[in-house]
Amino acid sequence: MNLITELFLAWRYFKPKRNAVSVITLISVIGVALGVCVLMVVLSVMTGFTSEIKSKIIDTRPHIEIYNYSSKYIANPGPIIKKVDSFGANAVARTQGEVLVQKGEDVTPQYLVGIDAAQEPDTNFISKAIIRGKYSLGPGQAVVSYVLANQLGLHPGSKLIVHSPAKLRAMVKIGKNGRIEADKADKIYLPTEFTVSGIYSMGEYTFDSKVIIANIDDADDLFGYPWGAATMIGIKTKDPFHIDGIYSKLTKAFPEYKIVTWKQMNKQFLDVLAVEKNMMFFVLVFIVLVAASSITNTLITVVVQKTKEIGLLRSLGASPGSVMKIFILQGFFVGLIGTIVGLLLGYCVIYWRMDILNLMSNILNIQLFPKQFYYLSELPAKIVTGDVLFIAICSIVLCTLGGVIPAFRAARLDPAKALRYE
Repeated sequence: MNLITELFLAWRYFKPKRNAVSVITLISVIGVALGVCVLMVVLSVMTGFTSEIKSKIIDTRPHIEIYNYSSKYIANPGPIIKKVDSFGANAVARTQGEVLVQKGEDVTPQYLVGIDAAQEPDTNFISKAIIRGKYSLGPGQAVVSYVLANQLGLHPGSKLIVHSPAKLRAMVKIGKNGRIEADKADKIYLPTEFTVSGIYSMGEYTFDSKVIIANIDDADDLFGYPWGAATMIGIKTKDPFHIDGIYSKLTKAFPEYKIVTWKQMNKQFLDVLAVEKNMMFFVLVFIVLVAASSITNTLITVVVQKTKEIGLLRSLGASPGSVMKIFILQGFFVGLIGTIVGLLLGYCVIYWRMDILNLMSNILNIQLFPKQFYYLSELPAKIVTGDVLFIAICSIVLCTLGGVIPAFRAARLDPAKALRYE
């Protein structure tokens, strides 16, 4: 028996004939389709989340950061910036650190980033995110996020008092007996007052809830560093996803400095996202596995129903291997059609995901994707060709393997007994 004949018989057994077996076969196809659809949608959403988070990280933070090993600040960042620029990247000096922001009696911790106004146009990531006021970092001016503005009731022109924890610590000393005492310093500590020039929204809550932007000279004064110094040099590259080359150049050019990339700084978080995606695939693939087991049950029923036909095929000279191929191919057809339908359904669900979410939210009267928690305008999704191919291959292979046991049973039928009992 040649392959064309085996394919013909496998397709003939697969075609529905309005009986119980055809209904079970249809259910098996639907089960495979739903499993593939769920796998595709979940992996696409997980990939979308990861891609969105990476995009927010590289938009709001430097791709590479340079720190001084031996000191809290870099006294003269100019030569380093020129050297970095010669490598084809954009560098800017920044002074940053933790602060306490006070408005009236309300005090909240924040992270102040001081940017060099002269270099700011090349590496700025805030100006496009201004939603109220204007982007201005003149002396005594600061740009705050909408989160802090809502928390403290700020608007452009509001006054802020910013405290430096380093200077506050200098006012307190611990005596020999371990008791805390007020330091009798010659200088009187005064906090720094800033005027809010603009309010921004980057769309990433971690950044928006913690960061305020000011001029680097004001930041140096606030933290007690000399003018022109910087705690860090931030570098923006042309391709943040391929920075090994420039990272290698920087480590060779500045061996005395600590150099870290955005991937290194966020490695643990990105690894967690990758593990979550892999675990979701591992868990959800069992949906396809269950559908494959239903294929086994269906084909066992088919073998019982087709016992007479199998006996005739064997008596006409069909080999056990040919009989096995017929039923394995039938499992393959179920997997192939179910996978194609599932992929098409998955594409539709991903394309209309927000409409589906809104419809379900209206029906259930709950918000399924609250923006105040995720701070994304829509549910992110990114279809990766490699993931789709992997899902399709796994589904078809599992469904094909589901036909092995009934195919083996059919191949072992004795033609004489099969014809006698039928």
